[in-house]
Amino acid sequence: MYAVLGLFYGMAAARADGTVYRVAGCGGYLFVSSQFGYSVLRADSAGGVKEGDTLTGNVEEIGQVSLFDPTAGRSVFAQISDRRLTLPEVAQRIAIRCRSPQAADLTSGYVSQASNCGNKIFVSTPQGYAVLDRIAGGTVADGDTLSGNFNKPGRATVQDQQSNAPLVVFVEDLWLPKSAAERKMTASCHK
Repeated sequence: MYAVLGLFYGMAAARADGTVYRVAGCGGYLFVSSQFGYSVLRADSAGGVKEGDTLTGNVEEIGQVSLFDPTAGRSVFAQISDRRLTLPEVAQRIAIRCRSPQAADLTSGYVSQASNCGNKIFVSTPQGYAVLDRIAGGTVADGDTLSGNFNKPGRATVQDQQSNAPLVVFVEDLWLPKSAAERKMTASCHK
């Protein structure tokens, strides 16, 4: 009797449809909500799948799954790596895996400190200070204006407006208040 009940309950839990919570700007990652929480999926090809689409199948099974998107009219083959996440937990994963809508915008600011800082560049922007670590490209001087896509931590390409030279940088920190930026300058730069 217990084996039959376990089989019955196991079969009932074997199906958990989900709704696509976030896919735009996430590469091949899909974040899906279901009645049990959120799941993280890595799809081979998520083309055609949009936020709000329903995926039928089991979004609660860790491993390789085959789902169907009736809106797009296609199958989605995915690897599920996380399941039953809370909203704050999935928000962390989205922040890591996806580009924010704001990250597509260009930012510009002036270099407040670059001399005697090695590869560190401290840029004052309207949103606060950004700390960049130069990977490749030309040199910058204090007071130069940099513009580019450095709205998100990670690798970015910026343009020095004075020398017109492109630089590849790693965005180490963003939107720091002046006091925090000054502490980092003191720790990183030599007089």
